[in-house]
Amino acid sequence: MLKMKDMTQAIRSIDALGATHTVLVRLNELAKDPNTDLEAICGLLQNDGPLVADVIRISNSPYYAPATFHGNLPSAINCIGLHEVNRVVSLSLARQLFAHDLTSYGISASEYWSDSVATALVVEALARLSGQHVDDAYTIGILHAIGRVVINCVIAKEGCSIFWDGVEPLQDWERNAVGFDFAEAGALLLEHWRFPAVTRGIIRCQLVPVEAGKEMSLLGTLQFARRVLALTGSDFTRQNWQMPEADGYVQASELDFDSLAHLVSTCQRNYQNILQSVDLK
Repeated sequence: MLKMKDMTQAIRSIDALGATHTVLVRLNELAKDPNTDLEAICGLLQNDGPLVADVIRISNSPYYAPATFHGNLPSAINCIGLHEVNRVVSLSLARQLFAHDLTSYGISASEYWSDSVATALVVEALARLSGQHVDDAYTIGILHAIGRVVINCVIAKEGCSIFWDGVEPLQDWERNAVGFDFAEAGALLLEHWRFPAVTRGIIRCQLVPVEAGKEMSLLGTLQFARRVLALTGSDFTRQNWQMPEADGYVQASELDFDSLAHLVSTCQRNYQNILQSVDLK
């Protein structure tokens, strides 16, 4: 059994990715401030060269279909807007974090990144439907399984030959292999990165059923999004999936099949647009 100090060392090694996670925390704060302006956003982003390049490159992609190409940060941000900048920074962080295969899980970097994007899209769409804060929703969705990066790093640093067999429940395998699951690992990483306590709490508790009456919280929304993707497939291509009628979230939200099917269809289009146009893999 690996020790907590091994996870601490792995978290520190992930810090070598740069400052994007710090920027994302501050950007989420600015997104909630009605007095935030273009100058404040540019001032936050401008010292992270790779991030600036991502924002400009993505603003020029077919996903946003600009009338003219942008050559500087203010122009790019002014075109895509604050909400979309938050998305781009989240995607940029995900690109850095998910650049390598999770060999202990048997999951490729592409598969992991794609699943995270799909989760972010569904959580965001559900949050918008229920009036929750969509920026928090998108960030929580794309980072919900970030603890797997930590666990994979821990195993690799120890030089252990530990691999998930694809049969044992994943969180059981994680606990047996390293003593903690991806939700715990992810929350510790986000705590180290100084993410808000609410965000960390949702990541930490995502494997625990929500209390009755709290199905419509962001935690309940994340859990329902994962159940939806289990039905539709992470690429949304599974046919003839059925409405989870007895689901607590469905009952609390009064979702009907047509509304959920429309939401899934919209997420599928956005997902394909991101994969084909943004190309952050």
